[in-house]
Amino acid sequence: MRAAAPSLFIICFVGGCTPGISGFRAEPNVICKGSQTTLTWSASNAGTLSAVPADAANPNLGAVPATGSRAVAPTAATTYRLTVTRFGKTASREIGVEVVTAPTGATPIGASVADPSTTCEGSTLALTVTVPAEAWDPHIHVTGVALGAGVNRSYHVEHAGREADLAPGPPSTAFAGLPVQGDWGLSTTLAAGEACGRNVPRSLIIDVSSTCAR
Repeated sequence: MRAAAPSLFIICFVGGCTPGISGFRAEPNVICKGSQTTLTWSASNAGTLSAVPADAANPNLGAVPATGSRAVAPTAATTYRLTVTRFGKTASREIGVEVVTAPTGATPIGASVADPSTTCEGSTLALTVTVPAEAWDPHIHVTGVALGAGVNRSYHVEHAGREADLAPGPPSTAFAGLPVQGDWGLSTTLAAGEACGRNVPRSLIIDVSSTCAR
């Protein structure tokens, strides 16, 4: 009976006894109700896909191979979990998918001035923020753009071929109807006492409100 132990050791040495998940993502992970997102994964061995809240009506959940993808269409915010088990050990990873069913509140879009895209020339501080297409449903469109609370300066904003100057106050509709995804160019004119390389704003951030458009 003891002769079986070396065989198990060899199997573990070659294939590994510990289960693992090297990748698990949802693209996009912000969708409109009625749209699909694609779950893609890579694991050490076959496993199981599940959802919270449970989605028993979805035929693409349940047993899955070690590597693959499945399209799902959640109707509300859902967390998907991939679980793999090997030699009595279990590994799992989760990914959340947000479902937009009505006009949303403001979503901050911006970056620190330490971002590699930042430039400062003359009296203008500028950076570019990319809202990735793989993360946002193209049906999610802008309804308004505003400066964040406490911002007491003007920004120049460029997105999808449009541009506008934003001042503190009500949201601007200059970008209404455009997809949120894509590049957002943000810039501001340095004030008295500010100079490139010292005493500049730490970040440039705007608040973008959106809704689903079909």
